[in-house]
Amino acid sequence: MKKKMETVVCIVLCIADLSCSHEQRLRETLIIEDHWSIQSSAGVKESGMAISSPEYKPEGWYPVSFPSTVLAGLVENGVYPDPYYGTNIESIPGYTTQRRGDMPEDSPFRVPWWYRTEFRLPGNYQGKSIWINFHSINYKANIWLNGKLIADTSVVEGAYRLFEFDITGFVNVGRINCLAMEIFPPKSTDLSITWVDWNPTPPDRGMGIWYDVTVHATGQVSIKNPHVVTDLDLPALDVASLTISAELVNTEEEVISGTLNGEIEDIRFSRNVVLAGGEKKMVTFSPDEFPQLLVENPRLWWPNNAGPQNLYDLKLTLQIDGKTSDVTIERFGIREITSWMNTFDDKRTAVFQVNGKNIVIRGGGYVEDMMLKPDKKRAETDIEYAKHMNLNALRMEAPRGSDYIFDLCDENGIMLIVGWCCCSQWERWQNWTPHITEVAEASWQDQVIRLRNHPSVFNWLLGSDNPPPGPIEQRYIDVLNKFDGTRPFQSSATQDSSDILGYTGLWMGPFPKVYSYFPPGYWYGKLEFNTEAGPNGEQISPIESLRKMMPEEDLWPISDSWNIRLHNRFYPDAREALFSRYGEPASAEEYSMKSQILQKEAVRAMYEAFARNKYRSSGIIYWMYNSAWPSLYWQLYDYYLTPNGAFYGAKEACEPLHIQYSYDDSSIYVVNSTYADYNNMKASVSIYDMNMEERYSKQLELNVAEDESKKVTDIEWPEDLTEVHFLKLGLQDASGAQVSSNFYWLSAKGDEQADFTALNGLPAANIQVSIASVVKLGGKYHITFEFENTSDVLAFSINPKIKTSGAKELVLPVFWDNNYFSLIPHEKRVVTVKFEVSDLAGDKPFLQVEGWNIDLVELEI
Repeated sequence: MKKKMETVVCIVLCIADLSCSHEQRLRETLIIEDHWSIQSSAGVKESGMAISSPEYKPEGWYPVSFPSTVLAGLVENGVYPDPYYGTNIESIPGYTTQRRGDMPEDSPFRVPWWYRTEFRLPGNYQGKSIWINFHSINYKANIWLNGKLIADTSVVEGAYRLFEFDITGFVNVGRINCLAMEIFPPKSTDLSITWVDWNPTPPDRGMGIWYDVTVHATGQVSIKNPHVVTDLDLPALDVASLTISAELVNTEEEVISGTLNGEIEDIRFSRNVVLAGGEKKMVTFSPDEFPQLLVENPRLWWPNNAGPQNLYDLKLTLQIDGKTSDVTIERFGIREITSWMNTFDDKRTAVFQVNGKNIVIRGGGYVEDMMLKPDKKRAETDIEYAKHMNLNALRMEAPRGSDYIFDLCDENGIMLIVGWCCCSQWERWQNWTPHITEVAEASWQDQVIRLRNHPSVFNWLLGSDNPPPGPIEQRYIDVLNKFDGTRPFQSSATQDSSDILGYTGLWMGPFPKVYSYFPPGYWYGKLEFNTEAGPNGEQISPIESLRKMMPEEDLWPISDSWNIRLHNRFYPDAREALFSRYGEPASAEEYSMKSQILQKEAVRAMYEAFARNKYRSSGIIYWMYNSAWPSLYWQLYDYYLTPNGAFYGAKEACEPLHIQYSYDDSSIYVVNSTYADYNNMKASVSIYDMNMEERYSKQLELNVAEDESKKVTDIEWPEDLTEVHFLKLGLQDASGAQVSSNFYWLSAKGDEQADFTALNGLPAANIQVSIASVVKLGGKYHITFEFENTSDVLAFSINPKIKTSGAKELVLPVFWDNNYFSLIPHEKRVVTVKFEVSDLAGDKPFLQVEGWNIDLVELEI
């Protein structure tokens, strides 16, 4: 075991040596991720002093991947069954449907659990200051290192706290070190992690370590918390003013003099510093003193679809007597976030601006895995899916996500709203003690400092469903003013006025229907920035995912394996809409197929409405974006990364240049979400009846200005349309290339009472599929197909899938440029798909095409 550990650390260090400069190697970070094991304190009688000794033998302990919650570690070891499957979670001791209150008396998670590991530090750490960082611990801990207590629960408390300790006098360089942590579970009065009503609360309440534990070494003086503030010369965007600051910490007792040097590409700046023994000092470089920090023609950071995501690196190096004591590299983007209040008709809508440009915020509510399992590939997919759907934002209700996902958002232009969580101790201020208040403020400070250099973070929320009382609100504001001061912030995600900040310009509600179902036309009257809403109280996954969630016998009729994945406040309205609009399903397969159609219809309209009404409407956060476990509501794709109908409804609605139908007044709009003008465009409008007879056709020429929502025409409905009829829209640019197309199914009974059951009688359609090209590039397949409806009837809701040719398993994640699409008679459409070669697991790709009224099509690739 010791030999294996030494080899792993050696490999990490050798790789760092090959890729980093000498200065960077001085600040190389060791991730302590191997050889962890856990055990309940109920089964451990030894003291922390003994357990943290390298001589201690953790016999009977559970080895775990790291980081890990206690429940995740026990599931990994087979102690408990997979909580994501069927109703297994109900069999785990301590499970309860109640989010409030303490754990049940018989819960094995009520007592502290020990985490233990051994690690070796490299020889070049000798003679340096050595630091250990914890990010993050839920909820309290006593931390022991080599038989000594380095911090106890009076210090280490708070799920969102970040801790750093100087362990120079506690570690042995070049020898085995032992770290042991006695972690205490959160109580009902603690500021812990919560999943609200998004999914079941895990029985351990997320107890454990949910991000990295790291160690690094510095010289006598270390650099802490570098900060870059960018200020643009709006509206010209031709000059950016940069202000750089960092805290220096002298770990020695004597006075130390040195030089702090800074680099941003070819920009250089430096300052001599003197620190007294043990002193902490803030050092600032302002453009008033250092005119080189006035950057001409800066490369700006923009959100997705608005421009490039340009990023810079700030390198700070502290030198003492010609030797490097510490070096840090901090990535940042040059951009400026502002907001203004649009007041009209007794309404208030907050409008956000990036680099002086108004922008409609279109995103979703992000959530981590129920057992907080780290997964870089999943994080990459989460952000790549957002970009693929043409979204530009996510809301983090609580600062959820590893540093890696915030980096991904920076790189991909996904803006982030960050704030505290509702429906938990975070908003039960009447129960707060002075101590809890201190933990809350310290948690807020830690997270603000951690996230402030990310250009993707564009807004802070001090509360969620309620604004905090004045004294708490002021403490949060003071933290923002002291440690950030570069972003808008509001007291809550609601329209309520707070004691200090007043009205937010945001909106939430009405509960519960805004989270369950409203028909498409409803959303056109929502003149607001809505922070959480969606017509998605029941979203049945594609059938392949349903089969992963539960045993075959639970698939049909609806069983407890369904019910545990639904919420009784939200699914009834959505289910009633599905049955009344499309007919009651007779099987799980039919239920799944019809659900995708309802999802696409409803979600597309929601996003389209908010964009059409800009800037009386200025943003919509779909609730939720993803799922923490295999859920059947509130998601744009499911836990297995399978996109659903809502996914493609959002993708269509949010395309940068988009032609759309308005359910409220039958008008046609072109919405330009870019900052460029488009002239000499052509729009086409066609109406078809159930027999595919064209009953109306109109072509128009138009120009559309940057960021414009332009009314093109009002539809002149022909008389005697069939019960169900269809609207086909197209938009071509000046060269004649199609840039947007849209297809709607509509009811003669109107939107609110729509009846689409006639679709159940659509005649069978024939489609032909051919492969236009197959390209394997950079570990990815890029395949182009041509679909053709060769029949005289509508081919409705065509659903192509990529599967493995052997096991016929869905290949996920997958990136279709269109799905659940329809083809009128003899129409052709080119459709592309992208996926990772590695996700085939050595198999070959296989195309399977299903649809509402088409026979199964299969094609070897």
